[in-house]
Amino acid sequence: MTEPAASRTRIIEAARSMIERDGVAGLSMRKVSAEVGLAPTAVYWHLGGREELLNAVLDDVVAELPAIRATGRTPRARITSIVRSARRDFLEGMHVLQLANEVGRGDELSYRTQLALAEELGRAGLDGDEAADVLRALLFVVGGFVVIEEQYRTGEGGDFATAGRWAGDHAGDVPPALRAAMARPPDPDALFAFTLDRLLDAVLPPP
Repeated sequence: MTEPAASRTRIIEAARSMIERDGVAGLSMRKVSAEVGLAPTAVYWHLGGREELLNAVLDDVVAELPAIRATGRTPRARITSIVRSARRDFLEGMHVLQLANEVGRGDELSYRTQLALAEELGRAGLDGDEAADVLRALLFVVGGFVVIEEQYRTGEGGDFATAGRWAGDHAGDVPPALRAAMARPPDPDALFAFTLDRLLDAVLPPP
């Protein structure tokens, strides 16, 4: 590897580590240059500005993403495996999603999942507008859960937490069992499974 190529690789690796640790907002050209021991002008020479560096990091990450593979013997099981994996991957790789959105390439990550789901929905006997509606509904379920779960994980969802209010003495004709259930914090995994199962019950043809 030539010296310019080696320096470029070091810069990308340093930026990637910084994003994984501090998020996209924590990345600056000054910090990267200090990390790799190069002058800021050298970093700009090798990779251009901050946006070019972010795109280079994302290219590096996307090149390493494994193919999406459905598992299970039935169409429903295979669709479920893709949707569950998408939620897990986005939650575990939130910094990648933030990076992709920062440079306007979030569609690249979503499209991989869309293709895998489209293939399995076709095998399940769905096509056309119906299949497209189901696919988008599944993506909205994943996206909604990921956004809300991330808000709670980072403490930004506290303003929307209502369990404490339900536990108090409030007026309203609400059955006691429902009030007690709403006073308990939700289990995101169980709630996701419940939502996904009900959606697939409604849209997939009987086995």
